Amino acid sequence: TKIAQGLMAMAGADGAPAPISVNAPAQTAQNTDTPASGQQTSDDYMAPWIDSDECTACDECMNINNTIFAYNENHKAYIKNPTGGPYSDLVKAAEKCTAQVIHPGTPANKDEKDIDKWIERGKKFN
Repeated sequence: TKIAQGLMAMAGADGAPAPISVNAPAQTAQNTDTPASGQQTSDDYMAPWIDSDECTACDECMNINNTIFAYNENHKAYIKNPTGGPYSDLVKAAEKCTAQVIHPGTPANKDEKDIDKWIERGKKFN
């Protein structure tokens, strides 16, 4: 954040560095690695992951939930937002993935509908 503030200051209109406060609280993007407020988490939570280097860009995960999944600059899938949809979407994507590179982890929200069924289905992909 401090580096970005310094760069922005250097790009000032008159070319002169603008004073910046290094003690100002940094603004951060919403943390997408944690469940939304109101969701119950468990100590045994394991974040989902993708072996991106092995991705074949088949679009199966993107067709299931393009809020959770995205492509990087090399057109390889990665987890953009692990809480961008239900855990069942992670498991469905793992099941559909032609390269078998999606690992759904364990659910952050244990209160989802039929969660025990989805956990069981997802075990073989972790």
